[in-house]
Amino acid sequence: MSLKSISTCAVLLVLFASLFTASGTTAAEPRLVVIIGVDQLRPDRLSPDMPGGIGRLLREGFVFSDATLDHGLTNTCPGHIVMSTGVNPGKAGIPGNSYIDHETMAERYCVDDSDEAFTVFGSTDIRSPNAITVTALGDWLKAETPESRVFSVFGKDRAAISLGGKNPDGVFWYNRKARKFTTSGYYGELPGYVNAFNGDDYFVDGFGGNAPETWEHPVGSRRIDDYVGESTMNLRVSGHPVNQGDTSARASQYYFSPFVDIATGELARIVLEEEQLGQRGVTDYLAVSFSATDTVGHLYGPFSSESEDALAKLDAEIGKLLDALDEQTGGDYVLALTADHGVLPLPEWLVESEELQCPIEGGRIDLDSFGFWMMWHLYWDFTWPFRSPSELVGFSAAGIAVNADYAKELGVTVDEVVTSLEGWLEAQEHVKNAWTKAELMNSDDETARLFRNSYVDGKSGHIMTQLVETCLASRPEGTSHGSVYRYDRDVPLIFFGAGVAAAQSEEPRHSIDIAPTLGSRLGLDMPDNLDGIVLDIWEEDTE
Repeated sequence: MSLKSISTCAVLLVLFASLFTASGTTAAEPRLVVIIGVDQLRPDRLSPDMPGGIGRLLREGFVFSDATLDHGLTNTCPGHIVMSTGVNPGKAGIPGNSYIDHETMAERYCVDDSDEAFTVFGSTDIRSPNAITVTALGDWLKAETPESRVFSVFGKDRAAISLGGKNPDGVFWYNRKARKFTTSGYYGELPGYVNAFNGDDYFVDGFGGNAPETWEHPVGSRRIDDYVGESTMNLRVSGHPVNQGDTSARASQYYFSPFVDIATGELARIVLEEEQLGQRGVTDYLAVSFSATDTVGHLYGPFSSESEDALAKLDAEIGKLLDALDEQTGGDYVLALTADHGVLPLPEWLVESEELQCPIEGGRIDLDSFGFWMMWHLYWDFTWPFRSPSELVGFSAAGIAVNADYAKELGVTVDEVVTSLEGWLEAQEHVKNAWTKAELMNSDDETARLFRNSYVDGKSGHIMTQLVETCLASRPEGTSHGSVYRYDRDVPLIFFGAGVAAAQSEEPRHSIDIAPTLGSRLGLDMPDNLDGIVLDIWEEDTE
């Protein structure tokens, strides 16, 4: 072959390769894929004008402005499960943060375990992902390229474990009992760099050494600092105690402050550097989830001075993480950000703003009174005169479960107890519906569909109670989440990074779409039973 023919062939090969890449079929895989989860973050609190990382993501990323959870029980554990697995919590075996085991009637935690080999270092807790019945994005990645590295860092164990999957290289979380970032025996020993980060005493030579004695913050833009209904646990007004008192008090105060997010971000950047993520010729995975928006939000509500300051600090921390990702990978990474759930504003705020719909004055349900009268009803119907009703039912985040063995002792069936309890619940003015399994499985109602997506046989309650919108039945101060309503299900959903288009879509989408979308971008072999879909978020040359 002549030199001219060789040159012509080379040119044609180059042109062919460039056209093949432009079609999107062989777009280079990014060096790193990242999921950022935020615990308890309503999207109506965010703005592209924010000066840090969240603002950057909103300005430069692909933003779905109508994103929600696609399940009905809106707790932290299921909310993180859906981010990494692409399936709804019911399919993943995790109905809520806790559930009643129908065989033993014991309350179980979503990521607990009975194998003492998986004890948490520095604690008596036992933690693993073994209760999760499906695989996650990190698992799919390691199945494709076993040399890929998978890490998860968070302020709570249930979120870190949920995002890490079954076979990660490291999962680290903050534990108040251990008073450090730790892991369990399931994942192996803590790396030296995490031990160094903790120090011998984290408030002396570890990550908490720079924490102030008190958390000082400005008055927020929505309401006064010292607002009725806020929790008095760590004061209702700036400055809140952080680095003062005995070690146990400091560990708890730190957890309920924005400084745990600052530590989480710092540790994530250390993991990124120490493990050389995105620098080893294969795609790696990093999950980072921030918890202070939840711990602070529970105490003071989403529109408090405290929550505004915590969000500002998170915005800055995510900005630092994005800068580190840019530097580490040269911008060759893909990232998704979402939240595990939203939250109900303080009932007192809803009263002031004339948004309270709950028929109970003030919007707060007295759980002690509610529980007493429920037990009295069960006693009168089933255990009168000499048996206790307290063993007949169990309560958890996943609903009300009936003790089948105890019911049999009493000469009644589970269905009889369910029917009686359903009738009593639905007679309460603050209860909109008491859903039984049969009703959930046979109803075309949208609420039933959402609860079905949370349902797990043997773990979910025989009854799922739906309160009237804006009723709060969890605590006498502060606020909470867990309902099927939009204030708990609305979440931000943002994709960002190499090949991601800067755009905004009003199409309804869900956090279960994250793992399929990222997995598709990486060309991974994904399970065929996913509930999420692959989203069209890419620029034309990487579709």
